[in-house]
Amino acid sequence: MKKISILMFAFVAVLCFNACVEDEEPTFVLQQDQSEGPLIVSANSAVTLNKDIEGDQAFTLVWEDAGYNVQTPITYTVQAAAAGTDFAEPQDAAVTVDRFYSWTVGDLNSLSISLGLSPDVEAALELRVVSSLGTNGGAAIDSNVISLTVTPYNTIVVQKNLFLVGNATAPDWNNGDQPTQHPNPALVRDPDNENLFKFTGWFLGGDNAFKLLETPGFWQPQWGLDGGGVTSSDILGTDPGVFSVGADGYYEITVNIEDFTFEVATIDATSSPSYTTLGIIGDSTPDGWDADTDMTQSTFDEHMWYIQDVTLVDGLLKFRHSNDWPGNWGGTTAISGTTTTDGDPPAIPVTAGTYDIWFYDLDGRYIFIPKG
Repeated sequence: MKKISILMFAFVAVLCFNACVEDEEPTFVLQQDQSEGPLIVSANSAVTLNKDIEGDQAFTLVWEDAGYNVQTPITYTVQAAAAGTDFAEPQDAAVTVDRFYSWTVGDLNSLSISLGLSPDVEAALELRVVSSLGTNGGAAIDSNVISLTVTPYNTIVVQKNLFLVGNATAPDWNNGDQPTQHPNPALVRDPDNENLFKFTGWFLGGDNAFKLLETPGFWQPQWGLDGGGVTSSDILGTDPGVFSVGADGYYEITVNIEDFTFEVATIDATSSPSYTTLGIIGDSTPDGWDADTDMTQSTFDEHMWYIQDVTLVDGLLKFRHSNDWPGNWGGTTAISGTTTTDGDPPAIPVTAGTYDIWFYDLDGRYIFIPKG
């Protein structure tokens, strides 16, 4: 009987001890009115962006710790937005547990371009820091906002371009004189060979001829023939001779300015479809994926399309006819290349900037000409 009493006493004692221990565990309750967000102590600034020093440090954002009434790790998200947008579509620039974040010149330039700021135009972006508890983003509190004034530079590598001029082509001998009616068509540079260019389109034969320009509006340097080989006025020291085709028709011309070769081949376009509308569409374009931005159809060549001075953002793009799916062309190379219509073709990668765009539906080639 004594043994049973002792065992029952011990059991009750253990239960009481456990209850006491559980009752003594602390309970943390987050009090929003006792919490403060981070405070940015860096001042509004103007930052010089120069491509020649893009690896140098440009700006460091510093802030004071957020204050919560509980002891737990704090995560900070640095957010950026174009000035005047009230962070309607903020971009997360960094996530850190530190109280500072630094950008190089190149990093800050890329951030500016991705926010839609135009190259070579002074503009402002805004920065804020959002604090949150732990790693789940709970109890987020925004900091104050500061402004950075920047002038982004163009990140596009400028490559040599070639344009048609001559009475065998759409612009006649007008060199940049009537850009909205018959601008000088651009040859398409091979994405894997900067010296190789192709163009497929309508040419007039007979006594008509053409040359190639590097910059519309300027006659020098110009490319043509000399002794059967391709040359430029810079190489020859004077103007070269003209190119020509035998008769009116569609041709593919191939020019290699490294090997100084020129090839021409006739194209049978009789069975090629004709389109009444064709445009660009994608999240890099002015209307996103919701609507086409129309291109202009050449009155000289129904298979030649162009759009001038169109501003694009970082993203993707396709060419589409008839304002509807599935009639679209896509590709994998930025700036220039050849599209495909097979299946659901990939979208073309785009770097933010302002461009003239040329698209030739006979062969699906395209080229983006950076402006400015």
